[in-house]
Amino acid sequence: MKIILLVATFVTGFTTSGCIVYERRTVPNRVVVQETTVSPAPRVITVLPVGYRTRAYRGVDYYYYDNAYYRRHPAGGYELIARPW
Repeated sequence: MKIILLVATFVTGFTTSGCIVYERRTVPNRVVVQETTVSPAPRVITVLPVGYRTRAYRGVDYYYYDNAYYRRHPAGGYELIARPW
Protein backbone atom coordinates (compact mmCIF):
# COMPACT_ATOMS: atom_id res chain seq x y z
CA MET A 1 0.00 0.00 0.00
CA LYS A 2 2.86 2.42 0.74
CA ILE A 3 4.31 1.89 -2.75
CA ILE A 4 1.03 2.84 -4.45
CA LEU A 5 0.79 6.08 -2.47
CA LEU A 6 4.40 6.93 -3.29
CA VAL A 7 3.82 6.35 -7.03
CA ALA A 8 0.60 8.39 -6.96
CA THR A 9 2.37 11.31 -5.26
CA PHE A 10 5.30 11.15 -7.70
CA VAL A 11 3.10 11.09 -10.83
CA THR A 12 0.82 13.87 -9.57
CA GLY A 13 3.77 16.27 -9.44
CA PHE A 14 4.40 15.97 -13.19
CA THR A 15 0.91 16.40 -14.64
CA THR A 16 -0.47 19.67 -15.95
CA SER A 17 -4.19 19.08 -15.74
CA GLY A 18 -4.26 18.82 -11.95
CA CYS A 19 -6.89 16.09 -11.98
CA ILE A 20 -5.95 12.41 -12.05
CA VAL A 21 -8.06 9.32 -11.60
CA TYR A 22 -6.35 6.13 -10.46
CA GLU A 23 -7.67 2.63 -11.01
CA ARG A 24 -6.21 -0.14 -8.87
CA ARG A 25 -6.40 -3.73 -10.07
CA THR A 26 -4.92 -6.78 -8.42
CA VAL A 27 -3.15 -9.22 -10.70
CA PRO A 28 -1.57 -12.35 -9.23
CA ASN A 29 1.64 -11.35 -7.39
CA ARG A 30 1.46 -7.63 -8.32
CA VAL A 31 -0.72 -4.51 -8.23
CA VAL A 32 -1.38 -2.54 -11.41
CA VAL A 33 -2.11 1.20 -11.18
CA GLN A 34 -3.51 2.93 -14.27
CA GLU A 35 -3.46 6.70 -14.60
CA THR A 36 -6.17 8.62 -16.48
CA THR A 37 -6.02 12.40 -16.78
CA VAL A 38 -9.23 14.42 -16.87
CA SER A 39 -9.33 17.63 -18.90
CA PRO A 40 -10.63 20.69 -17.08
CA ALA A 41 -13.80 22.32 -18.41
CA PRO A 42 -13.21 25.41 -20.56
CA ARG A 43 -13.52 28.74 -18.77
CA VAL A 44 -16.27 30.71 -20.50
CA ILE A 45 -17.25 34.33 -19.84
CA THR A 46 -20.28 36.17 -21.19
CA VAL A 47 -18.81 39.68 -21.56
CA LEU A 48 -15.34 40.69 -22.72
CA PRO A 49 -13.37 43.08 -20.47
CA VAL A 50 -13.58 46.81 -21.19
CA GLY A 51 -10.73 47.88 -23.47
CA TYR A 52 -10.25 44.52 -25.23
CA ARG A 53 -8.68 44.43 -28.70
CA THR A 54 -9.48 42.16 -31.64
CA ARG A 55 -6.97 40.33 -33.85
CA ALA A 56 -7.72 37.99 -36.74
CA TYR A 57 -5.30 35.07 -36.91
CA ARG A 58 -5.61 32.26 -39.48
CA GLY A 59 -9.16 33.27 -40.28
CA VAL A 60 -10.41 33.32 -36.66
CA ASP A 61 -11.15 36.42 -34.58
CA TYR A 62 -9.38 36.47 -31.21
CA TYR A 63 -9.94 38.98 -28.43
CA TYR A 64 -7.24 39.95 -25.95
CA TYR A 65 -6.70 42.20 -22.98
CA ASP A 66 -3.91 42.27 -20.37
CA ASN A 67 -2.28 38.96 -21.49
CA ALA A 68 -5.62 37.11 -21.51
CA TYR A 69 -6.82 35.71 -24.85
CA TYR A 70 -10.37 34.74 -25.80
CA ARG A 71 -12.28 33.30 -28.75
CA ARG A 72 -15.97 32.73 -29.34
CA HIS A 73 -17.34 29.63 -27.66
CA PRO A 74 -19.80 27.49 -29.70
CA ALA A 75 -22.36 27.47 -26.85
CA GLY A 76 -22.18 31.27 -26.51
CA GLY A 77 -19.87 33.63 -24.72
CA TYR A 78 -16.08 33.68 -24.95
CA GLU A 79 -13.59 30.97 -24.00
CA LEU A 80 -10.32 31.79 -22.23
CA ILE A 81 -7.46 30.22 -24.22
CA ALA A 82 -3.67 30.13 -24.45
CA ARG A 83 -2.05 32.74 -26.70
CA PRO A 84 -2.78 31.57 -30.28
CA TRP A 85 0.06 33.40 -32.07
